[in-house]
Amino acid sequence: MAITRREFLQYSTATGAGVLFGVFDLKPIVAYAQANPPVWELTAISIGPYCSGGCSVLVGYKTTGPLAGYATYVQGNPDSPINRGGLCSKCGSSAQLSTIVSDDSGTRIPNPNRVTQVLYRAAGSSTWTTKTWSQAISEIATKVANTRDATFEDIVGGITVNRCTGIGVLGGSSLNNQAAYLMSKLYRALGVVYMETQARN
Repeated sequence: MAITRREFLQYSTATGAGVLFGVFDLKPIVAYAQANPPVWELTAISIGPYCSGGCSVLVGYKTTGPLAGYATYVQGNPDSPINRGGLCSKCGSSAQLSTIVSDDSGTRIPNPNRVTQVLYRAAGSSTWTTKTWSQAISEIATKVANTRDATFEDIVGGITVNRCTGIGVLGGSSLNNQAAYLMSKLYRALGVVYMETQARN
C-alpha cells in the first residue's frame, strides 16, 4: 500500500490520540505480556552496543537447552544514572544480535546470520575463509607496521613532520570518550594524520 508522508503523519496522530484517550483497548496486549513473560535464567549487566551514550542494559540469557549462552531478553537497567531503566528501540531489540524468533515455529532460535568467527576475503577474491583471532590480529599488526614503514615521512622541505600518510582512520559513534581517547593516542603515536570520527566523540 502506497502512503504519502502527509497520510503517515495523519495516521500516526490519530493512532496516538486514540491510545492517549483510551479509544484503543490495550488490556489484551497487557494481559498477553503478563501471561507470557520473557524467559531467561541468568542476568548480566552490559552496555548498549549502538552509540556512545553508555546506557546500561540487563541482558537475560539461558544456560541450558539449545539457547545456552544466547541472549534471550534485554531491558534497561533501572539502577543506571544514565538511562534510569529507559532504553531506545534499537537496544531493546539487541537480543536479536544473537537470537531471532523463527517464522516457522514462533520460538526463539540462534540467529543463523550471526557471524561468530573471523572471515577473510583476499583482495580480488570472491570467497571467504575463516581465521583465528590470533591470526587476524597478527596479520593486521603486520600490515599496519609495513604500511607505516613504507609511508612514514621524517622531514619534508627541511621541516621535521614525523607523519604517516598511508593510513587513514574512521571512527564510529559506539566509541565512548575513553575508547576514543586511547585510539587517538595510538594513531598519533603512529604518526597518522588522517583521522575522522563522528562528532559525539
